[in-house]
Amino acid sequence: MKKNKRSRKKRNNFKSLFTIFVLIVLVVLCYIIFNKFITPTWEKQKKEPSISEESIYQEEKKEPEHIAEEMIEVNLYFADQEEMYLVTEKRKIAKSPNLAKQVVIELIKGPTSSNLYSTIPEGTSINEVYVVDDIVYLDLSESISKNHPGGSSSELMTIYSLVNTLTEISPIKGVQLLIDGDQKTSLAGHVDISMPLLRDEDWIRRRP
Repeated sequence: MKKNKRSRKKRNNFKSLFTIFVLIVLVVLCYIIFNKFITPTWEKQKKEPSISEESIYQEEKKEPEHIAEEMIEVNLYFADQEEMYLVTEKRKIAKSPNLAKQVVIELIKGPTSSNLYSTIPEGTSINEVYVVDDIVYLDLSESISKNHPGGSSSELMTIYSLVNTLTEISPIKGVQLLIDGDQKTSLAGHVDISMPLLRDEDWIRRRP
């Protein structure tokens, strides 16, 4: 009887020790797995900032950097108060592949100085501008002729404001005026425009 009791006691002790051993092994395994797999992942997530929808939206809202336009200074010719001479007005404009067209647009806008007068009749628009063999072909709308006030002096101011302004641009040496694609004999009956016109500085009044 005593032997059986001792035997049972030993078995119980063995089971207790085995259970403790298994528990220790499980704890060690858990510790190893936690340190090897879980901790590094957790640390990585802590280091890498999460990208929120708000931050993406703010990035998208950023406007592109403004690229400054290259500006150049050009000479435009407008009529003086007596409409007897042309006077130079310097103006800065954005550099354009078709500079000839751009300066005509500026002429049509008129002068910024109150002492100068526009030479281009109201309503005039540009149909086309192109250069062939140093001659610029300037095709304007019919308004340049239809709305012209008339008079030889006024007609000369209109023509040579265009010619002298455009011949400031290299390599242009002359201007052929066209009206709605056609060659005309004159704008208002006084000056022959059927052939290309060359620069004429006799019409330019030099500022003192």
